[in-house]
Amino acid sequence: MTDIPGQFTAKPDPGRLSALAALVNARRFDEALRLAETLLREGAVHPLPMRIVAAARRQAGRFGEALDLYQQLTELSPNAPQAWAALADGLSAARRPEEAITAWDRALALAPNDSGLLCGKAAVLQGLSWLDTAQSLFEQALAAEPARFEAQFGLAGIALDMGELERAKALSADLLARHAGRPAAVWLAARIAHARGDFAAVVELTRSVLARADVSSDQRAEALLLQSLALDASGRVDEAFAAAVKGKAMQHALYAERAAGRESEVGKMRRLAAWFSAADPAPWRSAPDEVVMTGSARTHVFLFGFPRSGTTLLEQALAGHPEVLALEEAPTLAETYAEFLTTAEGLTRLSTLDEAGARLWRSRYWSEVTAQGRVPAGKLFVDKAPAGTLYLPLVAKLFPNAKVLFAVRDPRDVVLSCFRNNFQLNAMTYAFTDLMEAAACYEACMAMSEVYRRVLPLNLHEVRHEALVENFDRELATIAAFLGIEVTPEMADIAGTSARRAVRTPSAVQVRQGLNQKGVARWRAYEKHLAPVAPVLAPWVERWGY
Repeated sequence: MTDIPGQFTAKPDPGRLSALAALVNARRFDEALRLAETLLREGAVHPLPMRIVAAARRQAGRFGEALDLYQQLTELSPNAPQAWAALADGLSAARRPEEAITAWDRALALAPNDSGLLCGKAAVLQGLSWLDTAQSLFEQALAAEPARFEAQFGLAGIALDMGELERAKALSADLLARHAGRPAAVWLAARIAHARGDFAAVVELTRSVLARADVSSDQRAEALLLQSLALDASGRVDEAFAAAVKGKAMQHALYAERAAGRESEVGKMRRLAAWFSAADPAPWRSAPDEVVMTGSARTHVFLFGFPRSGTTLLEQALAGHPEVLALEEAPTLAETYAEFLTTAEGLTRLSTLDEAGARLWRSRYWSEVTAQGRVPAGKLFVDKAPAGTLYLPLVAKLFPNAKVLFAVRDPRDVVLSCFRNNFQLNAMTYAFTDLMEAAACYEACMAMSEVYRRVLPLNLHEVRHEALVENFDRELATIAAFLGIEVTPEMADIAGTSARRAVRTPSAVQVRQGLNQKGVARWRAYEKHLAPVAPVLAPWVERWGY
């Protein structure tokens, strides 16, 4: 590791700076990096070597070092929009989207009509599923610069998320015609081909991306995981699993530094399970009375479980009902989790939360729902969070009238799907970059849920994914009765509902095809590949009756 000083005190020699620029222009990047590191080690103050070293650190997954350099760029040139843009881009790469938006806003305050800056902020908003705002910014950028690649790329991605495949294909074809040399354009075409079921094209396009030398590690990983899905759909199981292993290994290495600095998802859930196992259950048996608040729903439902357990299918079915409003995977309880569930002291405070405290945190919850563009008043509101099972103590104390749908699926299918699909990286999905860790994460989550269900007074109904797809009408009627609504014909039109809504989960392609059993017992084709995690999952296979 090269030692780079935290503060820069000397101006670089003009001749060496010119030599550095010449190396960059000649695309001799290894030599440019060595010279840039030398200049910074000597205390040089100049954006060019700082940018070069920061980009290299970011590419290597050393986000902390990269962000230190980007931050110093903003201190060196506080009125330079591109300095703030570099910081924002680095924060996005490090999966810190809220901070990235703040940095993009600083950049846009200095250059409000800059198409590149507009696209940068729009891309972060798109990643957070703020599709309307993101689309508006992309369109504003395209109006300012009609040939802007990032704007058209972003609009094509939004069309794909909305299920508008023909529009996405047209935008992608235009991008490929004008930017055939851009790996991102080829990768987008592969995503669209996958959504259209053209798996041979996906394999061909992803291979062309992987054959390039100028593809970043994260792009390479995403191409491998998309290729894995296409190979699986073509029945090429061994090749599919091998591609997933390579792609996940790249993601694991790329974000290892960041993961090392925070509590793992497995550690988090085991900590909570241990605390509740030893806790006095008495304080948890009651909660402050829940009263109707501004913006609150008529009926409040949480949809929890584990990622890839069938929550998207169930959400789409419920969202088809005219009286139901569903919200997909928004951070509605993230702030409350940080306040109460990260320490033993916080858990103790939550156990004895009084009426005033409950009112405060309920108000913040409904404000966050409203901020997501939802108006749940008078509706049955479904807050879908597949990774939200650890929030059940918050539900018990803040929303004692709420109902919980708990999604269950064969653990082998769940872990296989978590390992083979691509996700935005966070503490939980980082666990999915390793097969053993994915299985450990599932085991820890289910063990935690069992402890919760012994201690907390929850109004909970289990939904078996396999039962739902095999006997949809019967299971849906049972679920509707639990929620207090009547089944309507629209609820069975999964494909129609998903076509009207943005679906940004790995299940998007499947649910837009309507109800099907393609994912049931898919683990059997991968039985030998799952052998290392079979002992970890066996107790839960038995527990759930598979």
